[in-house]
Amino acid sequence: MIIGIADVFAQIPQRGAVERAMLAAQALAQQQAGCVSFLVTEVLGDPGHFLVVERWLDQRSLAAHYRSESFAAYQAAVAPLLVRDSVLELHVVGEALRPLKPSGLDIDQDD
Repeated sequence: MIIGIADVFAQIPQRGAVERAMLAAQALAQQQAGCVSFLVTEVLGDPGHFLVVERWLDQRSLAAHYRSESFAAYQAAVAPLLVRDSVLELHVVGEALRPLKPSGLDIDQDD
């Protein structure tokens, strides 16, 4: 699995336009083959700073996403609205673990 984490920094006056473009890109990415999840959110306390967390089945799926017309359209729409270049980190994950189910945690326990 490939996990991507991106920071996107919008010009404050263009924040709404960037959000709309990112939501459209999110919806299209979620429909692409090999997309496990693709989520966009704005960082609390940091207006205009968006965080993208994406999970892809494999390198081929991710590469197809970055070659897609929808990704090119997103980049063309958003690039002039940013205060600086976005930062993307890709992580290749061989195994993922889930913590205990919340029902298995004792939240009454005193830390």
